[in-house]
Amino acid sequence: MLCFALLAACSDDEPDPGIVLPPLVWPDDVAAAIPDPAFRKYCLNSYNYDRDRDGRLSKDEVLAIKIMDVFTTQPIHTLEGIEYFGNLKRLILSTCAASTIDLRYNSRLEYVGLGGESLTVLRGPVGYAPLEIFAGSAYRLQTLDLSGCGNVRGLHLYMEKPGGSALTTIDLPDASHLQILSFSAAEKSVYDTLLAGAVNLKELNCNFYPGGVLDLSACAKLEYLSVRVTHGSALWKLRLRKNLPLREDIRVYDEDGERSLKVEYVE
Repeated sequence: MLCFALLAACSDDEPDPGIVLPPLVWPDDVAAAIPDPAFRKYCLNSYNYDRDRDGRLSKDEVLAIKIMDVFTTQPIHTLEGIEYFGNLKRLILSTCAASTIDLRYNSRLEYVGLGGESLTVLRGPVGYAPLEIFAGSAYRLQTLDLSGCGNVRGLHLYMEKPGGSALTTIDLPDASHLQILSFSAAEKSVYDTLLAGAVNLKELNCNFYPGGVLDLSACAKLEYLSVRVTHGSALWKLRLRKNLPLREDIRVYDEDGERSLKVEYVE
């Protein structure tokens, strides 16, 4: 049973992700396994989810869903039950008030868009689908667990807030697939570790860096670099590789317009 569940979660050309999740126990009605009333109502009322309109969600109905664009009049406080939507490729949550979102079972996700200020922990899918994550206004986000994500292509972490964000942990063992990275204030070591492994990064939008020297010497393929230096920032120098394939000049600016930083080039 366990082997079958793991094989079903991966296509034939995907390697073993190395993280074994307990097999799902499928209820007769998936809607009944969704405790949040707003999330359950959305799933039952959404066009083409409950295809036979019987007020229930069968396994076949749930696995047929590939796109979930959630907007509800009432906030969603928990996404428990999302694990059954194993064939989702695109998930957008506009009115989510959940503090923890666990997407480990959603191995086929390629895009995750999150809005809301309550999120503190996000666990990404266990799989090798090319993944892009957008987190807007998530300044309470403390832990971004991407330990099972084998192919993260884009991270857009817009968490800017006076005083910085709460992010202290990004667990991404292999950052070499990253091509686009946008980030705001967080603990310095979080981004130093991330950028050290982002050897194929092509685009970087740095909205705030909490240190004096932004070291991008591992990013030899940068094509676009934008750096924002807010008032009170200690950033004064960029460390870059020589002969970067930049498509245009480096953009460095603050609230008053363009400004300059010292640039150190290394081999």
